Amino acid sequence: MATDVNYIDWHVVPFRADRWFGIWHPAMKRALSYGALSCYLVRSEEDRLHFRQVSVWESRGDFERYWASDELSALRQAAMTYYHKPVLNTWHTLVAGEIAAERVAQDA
Repeated sequence: MATDVNYIDWHVVPFRADRWFGIWHPAMKRALSYGALSCYLVRSEEDRLHFRQVSVWESRGDFERYWASDELSALRQAAMTYYHKPVLNTWHTLVAGEIAAERVAQDA
């Protein structure tokens, strides 16, 4: 089975990045509860209002359950005034990758 990588680009309204992040940060942990293998949020150094959410899934169906859940819907609603719409996700297929085993073991 292929491992799918989901990208969501968030473009935050000026002067609202910290507020948006405070609301959206719990969504990262929720992704793991819905079956994400990993999930992280990165912020552009060139455009401080651009965040990218990256999550890795074995099943796109798990992502759909996560994205459509009441919890995520409530978080999107709470953050609605802090980001530009529409928010679109894109899919990529993981074709290669490595994980530092020692580092993973130390963090566990």
